[in-house]
Amino acid sequence: MAAAFAISVNSIDDLFDPYTAEPLASRPLRAEVRERILRAWIDSREERPDHLSVELPVGQRRAGVGEDVRDAIRSDLERAYRASGHLLVFTRSERREALIAFSFLVVCLLASSLVDRVTDDDALFVGVSQGLVVLGWVAMWQPAQQLVQALSLRLSRKRYRELTLIPIEVSWG
Repeated sequence: MAAAFAISVNSIDDLFDPYTAEPLASRPLRAEVRERILRAWIDSREERPDHLSVELPVGQRRAGVGEDVRDAIRSDLERAYRASGHLLVFTRSERREALIAFSFLVVCLLASSLVDRVTDDDALFVGVSQGLVVLGWVAMWQPAQQLVQALSLRLSRKRYRELTLIPIEVSWG
């Protein structure tokens, strides 16, 4: 029998996205909690756990809360599995931001090239030119990170499928 893997939190709210107004049973997990569950699952490849144990503070024990937490975690893992079937990198607003960042990168690269052409390798202008290049790439940081996260989600599809099937046990401690 494989060992269980567990999450222990100081508050039920620590598990879930703080910006969601949905009822507890359908709230999405915080990204870092979902990632922690996924990484623990991936790292346990040699000896797969037989269930996920979620330890909640006894002071927050109420009728039906344990079931709602279990349902929310299950629902979130199923959403992650469905999302992993598509390579959706950007939402509409994020595409707009990525386009602005890319345009800014192009402007910075053009300005850097212009500075290089107009100046004669003066140390100050070389620094300005390189600073423009760095500034342009920094603007692309968030869109690049989103691309990496989307690829990681897609590559984790099989693991998310496995996680949708594992039993979830809620305990109070």
